[in-house]
Amino acid sequence: MRWFLVPMLALAGSQAAHATCFRDCLGSRIQSSSDDDQIRKEAKECHASCEAKARETMQRDGTLASVTDCKPEPLSKEDLKKLRAETPSYYVQSNTFIWDFKNPFPDKALTRVEVTAQNMDLNQIGFTGAGLVPPAGEGVFVIPAFFDGYPAVRFAAKVEKVWACPVSK
Repeated sequence: MRWFLVPMLALAGSQAAHATCFRDCLGSRIQSSSDDDQIRKEAKECHASCEAKARETMQRDGTLASVTDCKPEPLSKEDLKKLRAETPSYYVQSNTFIWDFKNPFPDKALTRVEVTAQNMDLNQIGFTGAGLVPPAGEGVFVIPAFFDGYPAVRFAAKVEKVWACPVSK
């Protein structure tokens, strides 16, 4: 599986116009010899590093307080559809859910994602990932230890909800 991730990240890294903080970070840290545990560890560290940069930018812009003082609300069904339509798809590698994208909303910070998948008994189970995707900025949701079922039903994972806070200066 990791043989898929390394070339994908290398390709993403070579397309500088579309590169994100997370892709740049993870692409520079893993090698074809990296095992699943190393990939998960590096993904978590890159997520933390890139989120810290996003928080610093929002702090400078004076918008961070509106997120830290907010009780996030789920996006409406229409906004969730817009988000999924305007962003790249998530991927699961080394049992880690990764959704790296640019927020299409200029007035909302995305703070949490809820994803469902199936366990080995084919029962629905839920996962939650926290993060910060600034308004019209880039960010990533990472869920380590994400299990998405049997290989034959791997496409059963579904983003159910994304939580957001309105942002104002």
